[in-house]
Amino acid sequence: MDDHTIESEISSPVLSPANMPSSSTESPEDSSAPSIAIAGGGIGGLVLALALRENLGVIPVVYEQAPEFADGVGGAIGMYPNGLRVIRDISPKLLEVIRGAGYPYIHRRWYRHDGTEVAVAREGVLAPSGRDDDELAPIGIRRWKLQRALCDACDAAGIPINFGKHVNAVGSSLDGMGTELTFSDGTKTTASIVFGADGVKSKVRDAVIGAGSQEPEYTGVTCLMGSSSVPRPNRGICFPSSTSTKCHMCTYPTGPNETIFQIYFPTPVENPENWGTMSREDEKKEVSELADRLEKDGWADQFVQPLREATAGSVVRVGLRARDPISKWVKLAEGGSRTVLLGDAAHPPVPYIGQGAMMAIEDAGTIAYLLQNICVDDGRFNTKHFARAMALYEKIRIPRTGKILGKSKVLGKSQQDRADSVLYNWFREWSIWVQVLIHGTLPLMKPGAKYNYREDVDAMLLNEEDNGAAE
Repeated sequence: MDDHTIESEISSPVLSPANMPSSSTESPEDSSAPSIAIAGGGIGGLVLALALRENLGVIPVVYEQAPEFADGVGGAIGMYPNGLRVIRDISPKLLEVIRGAGYPYIHRRWYRHDGTEVAVAREGVLAPSGRDDDELAPIGIRRWKLQRALCDACDAAGIPINFGKHVNAVGSSLDGMGTELTFSDGTKTTASIVFGADGVKSKVRDAVIGAGSQEPEYTGVTCLMGSSSVPRPNRGICFPSSTSTKCHMCTYPTGPNETIFQIYFPTPVENPENWGTMSREDEKKEVSELADRLEKDGWADQFVQPLREATAGSVVRVGLRARDPISKWVKLAEGGSRTVLLGDAAHPPVPYIGQGAMMAIEDAGTIAYLLQNICVDDGRFNTKHFARAMALYEKIRIPRTGKILGKSKVLGKSQQDRADSVLYNWFREWSIWVQVLIHGTLPLMKPGAKYNYREDVDAMLLNEEDNGAAE
């Protein structure tokens, strides 16, 4: 699918107004409605804004540090049934737009670096129906296309997005009844509720748990990633590993003629000065030298060619950082200030299992669904039981994200162990083949992808009712 076709499909998404409470006519100027600010206009922040609009009928205000959302830049992500389900609950039309901008994987493949296929699984086994054509089956999508679809949906829903608003400080308002955000341009705003979706370096997180409490630490792994117009010879997301080069790779399609590549190298010394987007000259030199090295080490052409034909300006080098999950995501001050974390601000991921963005989307869906069930009286949203809703949010989401992102670390380590040890690689190849034969895919993929956030919330609410009745 070419860019022209995608742009024509996502230019005017329709956000379904079904099931909105009667307060859907409220606007940011309605002083009777609790004001909601979302710090961060990334995937989690925009999905939360749309979910709050759909579930509660309120209109939050989004503050994004970037000066604008630019088309054609940035990396890509995989979207799995657990995240796509949240999108569908917001708007089936929005799901259709996002699927049209992405590309279904169909298969998951494990390889040796020389092109020998170890095992192949159908991605449809992760979908609710088990079919490859399920509307929730996994897809690859360029991040800018996903963000554009979400941004257009916010625009259609009347949700304002203020660009160039980098949060510099967070504190209580003068009257103690709200949270005040101070931006780097000197402007300020106050809201009854602030949701912090402002990423790994979150200033909102500092306000919740204290500045510098838990900074992410370098994992010892550097990733070179980029895109290429070289199509995959075999459809699917692929995981080659090499005991000769001592590294592993992931490639996946985001279109019929577009492949994303990510190559992971153990790099004990942290060099943040070398991270980020490269100059065109450095980019060309880096991918050419790496392609020559891989070719010399016997890598198959299907893995080398995407590097040789990398799209100019797409290559980025990043060091992977991680930290232990924090145990406090919500801060409720006595005067009424309410601050809540979601996404990378609460649980920055490592990328090996493809669930980082999905966890942020799950967070957003869970928040909106809890508030719909607990904080809507007579068709109007209020904050009377907000503390209860957010206590359940932490009770549901902290264990859930810790479990899934822990599995990502396990998967990443096993991939690197394959590259480090010939003996372990033989064992791991046999193990992958057996697991795929028995389970249809690696079992550790299923707890992430098959999760239904509404079922979890409903079970928690029912358990709360049963406990209340027992008392």
